[in-house]
Amino acid sequence: MERSLITGGHYKFDKIADDPTDDMFLACAMEAKADYIVSRDPHLRNLKHFHGIKIIDVKAFVERVRKG
Repeated sequence: MERSLITGGHYKFDKIADDPTDDMFLACAMEAKADYIVSRDPHLRNLKHFHGIKIIDVKAFVERVRKG
């Protein structure tokens, strides 16, 4: 199993066919038990959510933080 430098590499996904290098962000977010992935990448943002993790752009994330 290939290990990540940021996380332990316990997850591996083949979800984003158009850009497989983006799959590492999904794996990292799953391992970190993240609530959000904040990205400008259209391949990630097109998913909108992944296993309960919301995928949004910076502007939407800032708005959510401001609202509390």
